[in-house]
Amino acid sequence: MEQAMIEIINGLLCTETDKIRAATAALMKAYETPESLLCLVHIVNTNKETQIRQYAAVLLNKRLSKLRQWSTVPAEHKASIKRDMLQALIAEEQKSVRNAVAQFVATLVKHEAENTGSWMPELLNYIFQRCSSPDPNESERGSSTYATLTAAAPDQFSVHMETICQLFCNVLMTAETQGDLTTPTVCNMITGTSYLLPFIAGNTATEQTVVKVLPLVTKALHAIALKGNHDRFLAVFDIFDSIAQYVPRLLTDVKLVLEFCLMTASNRQIEDGIRVPVIAFIGTLVHIKKKAIVKQKLLEPTLSVIFEIMCTETDPDNDEVYFGDENSNRPLTAAMQTLDLLAIHMPPEKLIAPLLQLLEPALQNPDPMRRSAAYYSMGMIAEGCSETISHKYLKVMLNIIKSGIADSASEVRVSAFFALGQFSEYLQPEISKYAPLILPVLFDYLHQLVVELRGGQPEPKSVNRMFYALDTFCENLGEDIVPHLPILLERLFEILDPKNSAKIREYALCSVSSASEAAKEHLAPYFPRIFEILKAFLLKDVPDEMAPLRLQAIDTLASITRVMGKEHFLPLANDTKNYCLMMLDEGPNDPDFRRGIYGLIGALSYVVNESMSEVFPQVIPRLIQTVISTEEVELSLPDKPERDLILEAVSAEEEIDLEDTDDEDDDELDGYQVENDYIVEKEVAIGTLRDFAANTGAAFTPYLQLAFENVYKTLDHASDDIRRTSATALCEFVAALNRSGDTGGVTRACEILIPKFSAMMRNDEVEEVLVHLLDEVGQLFRINKLPAMPNKQCADMIYGCIRDSFLRKMTCQFNDQSGGGEYDDDEEESENADMILENAANLVASFGFALDPETFSKYFDRLFHFLSQKLAKAKKNDQPEHRAYIYGTLADSFQNLGSFSATYFDTVCPLFLTGANDTDPKSRQNSYYALGELVMHSEEKSFASYPTILQTLSDAIARETEPSALDNICGAVARLILTNVQAVPLAAVLPVLLAHLPLREDFEEYDAVLKTFELLYTQAMPSIVVHIEQMVYVILQALQQQHITDADIILNGIEFVKLIRAQHPDKFNNVANSNPEVCRFVQTL
Repeated sequence: MEQAMIEIINGLLCTETDKIRAATAALMKAYETPESLLCLVHIVNTNKETQIRQYAAVLLNKRLSKLRQWSTVPAEHKASIKRDMLQALIAEEQKSVRNAVAQFVATLVKHEAENTGSWMPELLNYIFQRCSSPDPNESERGSSTYATLTAAAPDQFSVHMETICQLFCNVLMTAETQGDLTTPTVCNMITGTSYLLPFIAGNTATEQTVVKVLPLVTKALHAIALKGNHDRFLAVFDIFDSIAQYVPRLLTDVKLVLEFCLMTASNRQIEDGIRVPVIAFIGTLVHIKKKAIVKQKLLEPTLSVIFEIMCTETDPDNDEVYFGDENSNRPLTAAMQTLDLLAIHMPPEKLIAPLLQLLEPALQNPDPMRRSAAYYSMGMIAEGCSETISHKYLKVMLNIIKSGIADSASEVRVSAFFALGQFSEYLQPEISKYAPLILPVLFDYLHQLVVELRGGQPEPKSVNRMFYALDTFCENLGEDIVPHLPILLERLFEILDPKNSAKIREYALCSVSSASEAAKEHLAPYFPRIFEILKAFLLKDVPDEMAPLRLQAIDTLASITRVMGKEHFLPLANDTKNYCLMMLDEGPNDPDFRRGIYGLIGALSYVVNESMSEVFPQVIPRLIQTVISTEEVELSLPDKPERDLILEAVSAEEEIDLEDTDDEDDDELDGYQVENDYIVEKEVAIGTLRDFAANTGAAFTPYLQLAFENVYKTLDHASDDIRRTSATALCEFVAALNRSGDTGGVTRACEILIPKFSAMMRNDEVEEVLVHLLDEVGQLFRINKLPAMPNKQCADMIYGCIRDSFLRKMTCQFNDQSGGGEYDDDEEESENADMILENAANLVASFGFALDPETFSKYFDRLFHFLSQKLAKAKKNDQPEHRAYIYGTLADSFQNLGSFSATYFDTVCPLFLTGANDTDPKSRQNSYYALGELVMHSEEKSFASYPTILQTLSDAIARETEPSALDNICGAVARLILTNVQAVPLAAVLPVLLAHLPLREDFEEYDAVLKTFELLYTQAMPSIVVHIEQMVYVILQALQQQHITDADIILNGIEFVKLIRAQHPDKFNNVANSNPEVCRFVQTL
């Protein structure tokens, strides 16, 4: 039989397909005989050909890879196989065979784990003896086996961790004594131990051993890096990633590890394949050890190294840099991404000050690479430091960027445009105020581009970055873009000339899309010309080089459809629907193209609303198919010979017993990669379902349950973008149930969502997901109110999430205690961490919408403690943004506390009186608003404090200059009058109030102002008569300028004006005839 098996192996090893298939069939026949496995074992131990021995071991591992397969082997055969394979492991000289044998032995270790006669002691004895051998060949064999076994069955070694880690320590100490920490034995031991780190948490002795040996590991890594063996370095460097992921507290000597990383990253003699993962790991260290890095003054040297890499590294073949592949193996890209992480995780002021010290000389340097790096640096910190830049550095930095755009070096212009694009994306709305500074620069560049294109010159390298800056700036301008539309669109129309390349026309169409999102209905005069251009690309079939242009035309049409309104787009709706349906059925089978079509279909729902019902039977199944698809996850395997694929098939042919799946290890996810195009397609499909729920009313009701069930499944998706999008969509589905009158459905849905959202908030590792969920849950409560809180258990979950967000106990709020003890609440936080606290505070107020006042009061009482602590900290540390949102949260809570607000009056009223004198305008504004809300809902409890509150508001209105803050003073005074008109000295108060009307910015306060006017008028207060004309003027101004948007308030305002006209026609006519515009408006009432 042995000879027959050798012939089978030879057949599998040949290159002819027919022979491989014949050998495969013969192998399956041979497996019917139990002795076939013993035969393979014998071949492994005795055959003289290396390849035959190796493949026999591979076949054994394939055949017995599952526990159910091993369990069918007779007991005497099992004993023989274990004994002989251990002997093969000891005796085998060839590394390739030994590795294959070790893989099989690891499989058997897993299968035998529960057996009392486990052979693990024999294996450990083999490993210990050889790893400790002075013979380098023997120690390499032992360590190689150790690395192979721990990779395949790490959990089986966990009970032996103490002795294994001691062996690890001894091997490294011996190697250091011998003066060589780069031996194969050392590398194998480091690699093998990295697989065991997930299992050492809580084992104090083992943890101490790892901490003790970490300096030697670091020293070994540095030596291996200097030797330049890329593959070996990556294998051993995984130990740092494992420590960071599973036992980060063991990184007690942050300085040692970080200095190794900085030394390696900055050494240009070391190959890029080694430097890049080291640079990336600096970002990981910053995330998990930011407190220690700041305290040990390691931030400045880290910034210095990262910036120097950006100054000295180039990629002459590709100018994409950060826009390129995020997995790019280039130090420049890795350095930029690490700087991004520094900005996200570090306190902004701690980062910006030392960075500016690097940027200032670089901007003056004659070397364009250093100037370019300075602009890239400004761009990379825009997201993480957005608030700080907006409030302190924006104007200065924009002027610097403006100079960079005019730089003589093209690479500097590219980076300056990148910085402007990043600023435009992340520094909203503050940057929009600088449109007069920025837009002329961009328009001049566009004009220059048009001239160059007409002259036949090639497109400049900076063109893509210029359009990125233009797009991000324009799309956030809102109506402020309207005066600039003529010149902007004229430039873009010139670039859309068919003579120009497809790529640059694609950029121009994208800019049209951005302009439309800002201009909305103001784009109408230009729409006919834009649509004529788009029609040329909206075809069923186009040449390959035009396909991206067609896709951009679809995206641009979708953007316009969302904002143009029915009046302008409805005539095109049917043709657009038909085009979408045709392209879904007959268009390219490409995720990016489907994404575009889904987006356009979703946009149509803004125009045709319930009429979308006619396309739902064709469209919704496709959307659901995309939502549940796993196409975005691809198995990434190395190339294998055909014989290996056949072996995979052989293994797969066996019948699967669903009742006996035991603890088998399914394929690890390490071999999978996520494809971005499929991710974006799924994200847009979910967003399109959300659009349908929001815009199509009863037409979508039959599909709500289907959509809910399938989108719910994506809440655990690996992509945090998908998780966020899914949460938003699910909340919109609940709102659709509410709008349809199905409050029972709202409650049932929330009974599912609240526990899930609570678990996600607690366990998600991405800060942005927690920020998003805190906001979405708040909106869920505000929109759906009491039906959104199914039971006390759900309320307790939400309370717990708010409380633990304040206490920084959520998974993503990693508490680094390595830098000197417990968390210090006075330390600065990153802006992301601050955003979690702000959204948790906002959720406090929103929480009340889903609870009755008495229940909310019980939760508020417990949460108020945290809010008052945060307010005290914000005052102590001079954090105006924090003070503002805490005052705002307290103010917003009184409505839902109702009469229970009186319980807190004595405690919170002094806070707001102090806040009215705050140096920060937003804090003052929220304090004024809070005083009015507190009085209105506390009623009698507040009456005794009227003189103090009125005096505070009187002092404030005399000195206040901020428009919104003045509006909130007016609103607060109005609420005091509404609550107890007898306690207000109207003769003194009313003239001052009217002198500060109409409102300037915060038009929501018109509700309180209008109700005050009605109250005073209907109660026939004597002091009101002389002010009737002023009151009429204020209301007419608000109505005419459409500052009031709530339908009920508009109706009340109109009725009040009509009442004045009927009872005081002379006074009414004085106001109506005072201004031609007012006169014309009155005629429309």
